[in-house]
Amino acid sequence: MSSLIRRPVVLLAGLVAVLAVVTVVWVSIDRRPPESDHANHLERALRCYRVLAEHAPHPLQSILAESSFYPPLVPCLAGLLYFVLPVAPLTAQAVMLAFLAVGVSAVFALGRRLLDAETGLLAAFFFATAPFVIFSLTNFQLDLPLAAMVALALYTLFRAEAFARPGWCVVLGVVLGLGMLTKPPFATYVLPAMLWSAWRAWRGAERGRRLARLGLALLIALALTLPWYGPRLVGLPMQIVNRSFKQAAEVGQAEALTPAGLLFYPRVFVPQFGVLAGPLCVWALWTVRRRRAIRSLLWLSTLLPFILYCLIQNKNLRYTLPILPAAALLTAVGVRGLRGGFQRGALVACLLAGALQISMTAFAVPPPLSLALFLTPLPVSFPPSPADWQEDRVLDDLARASGGRPATVAVVPNYNFFSVSNFRYEALRQGLPLQMTRGWTGPPLGIEFVILKTGSQGPSFTVEKAERLTRAFVEDRYLAEAFPVIAEYPLPDQSHGILRARRVPPLRDVPPAALARRIEQAHEAALADYVRDAVGLRISASYRDDAISRGEVDRLRVEAQAATVGELKRRDRAPLRVRDVRLDVERLLVNPRRLVDTGALEVLDAGALRIDALVITQADLDAFLRGQPAGSALSVQLLEGGAEVRLKRFPGSARVGVLPGGGDVPFALNVQDVRVANVPIPGALVDWVVRHFDPTPRLRALPTRVSLGSVRITPGRVEVVSPTN
Repeated sequence: MSSLIRRPVVLLAGLVAVLAVVTVVWVSIDRRPPESDHANHLERALRCYRVLAEHAPHPLQSILAESSFYPPLVPCLAGLLYFVLPVAPLTAQAVMLAFLAVGVSAVFALGRRLLDAETGLLAAFFFATAPFVIFSLTNFQLDLPLAAMVALALYTLFRAEAFARPGWCVVLGVVLGLGMLTKPPFATYVLPAMLWSAWRAWRGAERGRRLARLGLALLIALALTLPWYGPRLVGLPMQIVNRSFKQAAEVGQAEALTPAGLLFYPRVFVPQFGVLAGPLCVWALWTVRRRRAIRSLLWLSTLLPFILYCLIQNKNLRYTLPILPAAALLTAVGVRGLRGGFQRGALVACLLAGALQISMTAFAVPPPLSLALFLTPLPVSFPPSPADWQEDRVLDDLARASGGRPATVAVVPNYNFFSVSNFRYEALRQGLPLQMTRGWTGPPLGIEFVILKTGSQGPSFTVEKAERLTRAFVEDRYLAEAFPVIAEYPLPDQSHGILRARRVPPLRDVPPAALARRIEQAHEAALADYVRDAVGLRISASYRDDAISRGEVDRLRVEAQAATVGELKRRDRAPLRVRDVRLDVERLLVNPRRLVDTGALEVLDAGALRIDALVITQADLDAFLRGQPAGSALSVQLLEGGAEVRLKRFPGSARVGVLPGGGDVPFALNVQDVRVANVPIPGALVDWVVRHFDPTPRLRALPTRVSLGSVRITPGRVEVVSPTN
């Protein structure tokens, strides 16, 4: 044994190799689709690979713009592997194994520096065999790479010796930059130790030189991270706050400062870290007080991030995974502090418990325990499942039914293994031209196929819309007739998947001219999903006899003296009053049977929408903003040639004009004269700020291509006019 300890690389390599075998076996058995964030990160990895493989223009810009919250480092490492290995689950998990090796090596190296090689080996073992680390090897998430980068940052920070060693300060800067490019919360895990080192530098000899080296490390990190974080300086903090509290409240998580909220992480720490490692870590928090040289680093790196995440409402075991490297070091130091036989007994027990945890976590052999004290099984367990969720069959049927052409598919359920994220990633992997979207509100505009599921629809906080749409296909015969069932699939949870395709049955009992008159004479109630309080409404249709019986209209012109328009069924969006309206809809598809029987004009699709004339007054715009979330934060005053936008809660303003749109957006905003606290903002920084408030990029997601005539802004009035006027 002593000879092996003198060759720690062999032991570390063996440990990682065992976990690699476990991962390979697990992935080879499991057939479940990647779920939620797992699928989303795999999708980004695949997009990164294709951007590079297809030599797309401005590849770096495309990669940096892929996500507004998640940096591209980890997904693009998987994307690079796709050049030499298949686009398969095991390829992605190889990235997780590589980061595990980095984390294990960093934990060992730091433990050896803190005490000795035995401490480093024990800490590496605690980290590698932690149940949630084992679980993370089976999913392509960012949190295990983040934990590895935190461990590496703590090691390089320790080697920098309070910024006394220039070379290690440079390495630290690189590691800090790469850590921030792994996931934004990286800073919360390393900041306490960084501040402790900065305080030591302030109190030590050569204060000026040490602080200069700290500045150098931060400058290197800034240079690495600025291309991605720079354009997100304004929006990212708001996203972090929303994810930490608002979104957690929306999904029903306990409030942050309630007993349930504060005790969440203490009640999952043992199942997450280890049956013996968890209690030993708590005990080591006390015993490490005798080691003055290292206790501050271990306490700060373990306790402060843990307390911080206890105070945040959004709770998930992934968020405390990056604390485990420091917890492993703390636990190892505590065990090494035991005397004689107690230490040997603890070492044997920990080794046996770690080996058992690997089997229990990865394969549920033996089955984990369920104790009321803990919120999860002890230990955390997620065994593989060979059950087939029929993704390939569904996509094969979609490819055949769509004839290989682009199509929009609504995935109604949000079940872990049968949701839009599963199907979107798999369709992208197979190269299918299918746009996957969630369930809809109002009519199914632009939806060509619908995927449904009986039984459970997913987490309780997400199922309201899915259950409503599932009921609609049972209770609404017009909807069911327009979207007949073309395939069903037995699913492993004893439910059935259902594939429906838009196949509008033609009307044989109504003459085409009569059906056209029904459309042209449609009153406000027929447009109730989008229009109310219409004045002078006139509709005219251009059609072919054989097509209109299927609900197809070549062109529909709508004119009105005034109308209130918007998504009227949505309670969180105020409608807009518009005047002197003239618009054309090309290639309109309606549900003809519903129109004839009920008088309701249900729009199923539209090829293009052209707004030739429209007027919005200042009063109408003010009323619209009062009912929008943005209206509580800003005011808009229409002036000659543009609008003055002012923030209500902060001294900021800008001059905003409207430019002709390009590509897939109907218009673009021209923002000038941006001022904060009456200080002009340089033009180079304006785009960084504006991109987080500009609504026009979201128009790309419209189900119908929209274009406008010329837009003129005059005092108290916005006009859209046809170029011929």
